[in-house]
Amino acid sequence: MKYYFIAMLSLLLICSACRKNKKEANPFHTATVENQMDKIVKDLEVPGMAVALVGADGILWSKAKGLADMEKKEPVTEKTVFKIGSIAKTMVGFSVLKLQEAGKLNIDADINDYLPFKVVNPHHPGKKITLKHLLTHTSGIQDTIYNRDLLTAGFLTMEQDNPMILRDYIKGILTPGGQYYNPITFMDDSKGAIYSYSNIGAALAACIVEQVAGENFDTYSYKSFITPLNTRTLVWHLRDFTAQPFAMPYYVTNKLTPTGKYSTVDYCSGGLHSNLTDLATFARMLINNGMASGKQLISPQSLDAMKKVPFPDVKPSQGLFLEHFKLGTSDIYGHSGDVIGGSSLLYFCPDTKRAVVIILNRKIEEDDLHIAVNQLLGDLFRL
Repeated sequence: MKYYFIAMLSLLLICSACRKNKKEANPFHTATVENQMDKIVKDLEVPGMAVALVGADGILWSKAKGLADMEKKEPVTEKTVFKIGSIAKTMVGFSVLKLQEAGKLNIDADINDYLPFKVVNPHHPGKKITLKHLLTHTSGIQDTIYNRDLLTAGFLTMEQDNPMILRDYIKGILTPGGQYYNPITFMDDSKGAIYSYSNIGAALAACIVEQVAGENFDTYSYKSFITPLNTRTLVWHLRDFTAQPFAMPYYVTNKLTPTGKYSTVDYCSGGLHSNLTDLATFARMLINNGMASGKQLISPQSLDAMKKVPFPDVKPSQGLFLEHFKLGTSDIYGHSGDVIGGSSLLYFCPDTKRAVVIILNRKIEEDDLHIAVNQLLGDLFRL
């Protein structure tokens, strides 16, 4: 599904173009964006959504439509907190690169140099797995068991934070004799690097961050990135919510059905939450080459390293937990997120210092919704 989404997005954005040095949104194009949002909410069964066009100095234009909670008739606003899913993986990438900046790890080293247990592909026991592989979804670790057992193995809990310890989960699913171990978690990738989107691989990278940093991943990422951004709703856990309104996630059966609040053991792979305003602040940091509130949160060199595509023959084009596309003649980078009951997109254009943020409280699954949201992304970049 992720590969399909990326391919569709690339195709639709080929005809788009970034506009340079525009200080405010064009009213004509703003109306086009709002009409597209209305179509998504009214015609494609999306309860609510919020979008923003972000510049180097902050939000240039934003809009929220639809309902955060259909039963309570609560509208979505810029302050409504959404589950933003796999945008969380960029935090894992930042954390790994920041530790490399400090000389504490090397993304080309064997991951077993940093783990208290060994992770080996049983199909190719002599083949080295590196952090670079994990951060590009080319490690040979796939989500077969994770996807199959998500609801039955205790990986997901309702109305509370998942109590499972990240290291125990990784050891249990990736080491022989582990509670969840199965060789099919590993691909037989004898022909070289093969792309397979992997939440387990991202969680393994976060586990390495914990081992090297000597503290929990959430603690390290809060200290290094989230707290310096001065955001209030960019949080990992349900326990971190304050009084901000929450966008109830919905899934489609015969009708839109609320999921309730939930959390997963691999929060680092897709458990991040945010409102539109705070996610735009995060996007602004990316536009400004790692700088926020006068502090360099990640070096320009590390951000450049994340943008580079280390395996150009592997499709889709993937940096270090940053997806890569062409937008007209410009390069754009970012990440999307899909969770049960929600989807998100955050992409930025370094050449024009623009970013687009889109968040919904329903997962993008059907082709027509994919196309409509990707069209909206292009419309926002054209403002």
